[in-house]
Amino acid sequence: MIITNIQRFCLQDGPGIRTTVFLKGCHLRCPWCSNPETQEREIQTSIDGDQIFGKEYSADEVFEIIKKDKTYYKNGGGVTFSGGEPIWWIDELIPLFEKIHKIGATIAVETTGSVPRPFYEKALPYIDYYLVDLKILVSKDAEKIRLDPNVYQKNIKWLLSKKCKLNFRTPLVPGFTFTKENIKLIKKFLSENNITELEVFETHEFGKQKYELLGRKMQHFSNLTKEDYNFLEKTLSPIKVKYLKW
Repeated sequence: MIITNIQRFCLQDGPGIRTTVFLKGCHLRCPWCSNPETQEREIQTSIDGDQIFGKEYSADEVFEIIKKDKTYYKNGGGVTFSGGEPIWWIDELIPLFEKIHKIGATIAVETTGSVPRPFYEKALPYIDYYLVDLKILVSKDAEKIRLDPNVYQKNIKWLLSKKCKLNFRTPLVPGFTFTKENIKLIKKFLSENNITELEVFETHEFGKQKYELLGRKMQHFSNLTKEDYNFLEKTLSPIKVKYLKW
């Protein structure tokens, strides 16, 4: 598998203290993405030739790094796989998942929720928590980031039917995820699926330098106004909204 970073002592990537593994490859193209180096599946070199994005690892090599933090994986802690879209690597990840569970650590996966069903079926026996993106449900807007809302909703309903633990997160991006139509559809989706909590966060530009190194420009988005937040809270009520800060 090709990994860009293994980050230790993470506190917002699932329960407890976690190690987060960032894998390359994502089928979506969200203009607010803070990890542009994980979008392409292949190893990349910066335009100045000084930096390489991605390194190939075996399951054993990743496990040797992960198990160094075994002491911290108490009280539900463990390893979170992010990206990119880690579910694309499920065949390579399963041997690693098996090793992680043997040391008593939990496994969380950050996912777009929009990978074909057979990949989620393979992952089902191994993943303890899903950190699920809830981005755009308006079809005409979802097309802009290559997302199919129908595939997404069917996958989520299937995961819920399997009693999986799902934690939903929505980036607040004006003109994309944050439109009145989309927020209303998000409320409808959450209510229909008996989901009572939603994590939200504003985007940032921490990835700006990485875009430049890849010869790209990161799109700038304004923060929400007080009126926007009032609309968000009023529309989503009674769903509990948790605001994340990075």
